[in-house]
Amino acid sequence: MKVILLINSLYTGGAEFSTLTFYSWVKSIMKDEVKIICLKKADPEYDFREFGFEEVTYLNQDSFFSRLKNFNRIVDEFRPDIVHSVLFDANLIGRASRMIKRDFKHLESLVNQTYSPYRLKDPNVNKLKLEVYRCLDFIMQIWGVDYFHSNGATVAKHYQEKLFIDPTRITNIPRGRYPNPFLNDTEKINLFRSKLKLEDKIVLINVARHEYQKAQTVLIDALNELNDLKSDYILLLVGRNGEATKEIQEKINLYGLQENVRILGHRSDVTKLLAASDIFVFPSRFEGLPGALIEAEAAGLPIVCSDIPNNKEVIEENSNALIFPVDNSKILAEKLRELILQTEKREYMKKRSLSIYEKKFKIEKVHHQLYDLMKALL
Repeated sequence: MKVILLINSLYTGGAEFSTLTFYSWVKSIMKDEVKIICLKKADPEYDFREFGFEEVTYLNQDSFFSRLKNFNRIVDEFRPDIVHSVLFDANLIGRASRMIKRDFKHLESLVNQTYSPYRLKDPNVNKLKLEVYRCLDFIMQIWGVDYFHSNGATVAKHYQEKLFIDPTRITNIPRGRYPNPFLNDTEKINLFRSKLKLEDKIVLINVARHEYQKAQTVLIDALNELNDLKSDYILLLVGRNGEATKEIQEKINLYGLQENVRILGHRSDVTKLLAASDIFVFPSRFEGLPGALIEAEAAGLPIVCSDIPNNKEVIEENSNALIFPVDNSKILAEKLRELILQTEKREYMKKRSLSIYEKKFKIEKVHHQLYDLMKALL
C-alpha cells in the first residue's frame, strides 16, 4: 500500500504527534510506503527524523492553486493508493485533488470541533469568515472525501451536525499513546524534580499551547483563590506560546504568582515532566479527543478538567478525574484544593488513571484499528 500523508505542518500539536506516531508504526511494522507532504514549515515543529522518516516534502506556496498544482504533480509521480489528510487546509487540497484525479482514495481525519460555539467566542476568530469556511467545507466534502476517521464520538457528532455528514461515512477510532517510560523510575524522577527545584511541592501541570481554546487564564484565576496554599504547590505550564501568552503572564503578575507558576514553553521531555508531577489540570473550552489527557493517564496522574463531552470520553468522572464547568475558576479552585490536600485521594485516582489508559488507549490496539480501516478502503 502506498500512502501520502497530507498535513498542514508538523507543528507541535496533538493531531500532528498522533499522526506522525501512527505513520512511524506503519512504515516500520507494516513496511508500507509512506510519503509525508506538508503545506508549510512551522516553528517549532516535530523532527520527522525522530519518527523514522528520512525526508518530508514542503509545498510552501501561499496560493491554494499553486499548492494544488504541486500536490497533483506529486500524486502523478508517486501514484498513491490512499491520500490521508489531516487539518483543514490540507483537507481542502486533498479534496480538490480527489475531485480532479479520481484515482486514489481520500481518507480524512476529523480531529477537532472547528465550529464549536466556544470557538465563536474567541476574539481572534472572524465569525463571518468561519461561516464561509463551513459552507466550503460542506460542499467540498460531498465530492472530495471517500471516508472519514474521527478521533472521538463527540467530534463525529459535531461534523454530522455542522457538515451533514452521513454517520455511515465516519469510523470513530480514538487516539492512543505509548506507556510513560519514566512512570516507575523513582530515582530518575527524584533527580529531575531536584534539577527543576520542585522540592517537596505538589506539582500541578498543564500541557497545551497558549490559546483561547486551552483556557490557561481560567486556571491562573483559580490559583488566585488558593492564596492560603501558595507554599504547597507549583504549576508548570508546558506548551508553545500563542495568542494567550501575554494575558497569562499579565495575570500571573497581577496575582503575585511568579513563584508558583513556571512557564516552560515547548519541551521535548513532556513524558518526564508528567511523571514528575502530581496533578494534571486541563481547563479547555473545546477539544477534539484530548491526547494530553491520555498522556496524563499513561503517567498515572489524577486529573482536574473542564466538563466538556470530549474530555469525558477520556476520563471517568469522580474515578480518576474531578470536573468543573467551563470557565468557572471558583469551582476549579475548589477541585484543586481538594486534591492538593488529600494525598490518599490522589493515590487512588492515580491507579484509576493507569487502569483506564491500559484498557482504552494502549497505542498498538489503536494503530491496528486505523490501519485496518485504510485497508478496508481499498
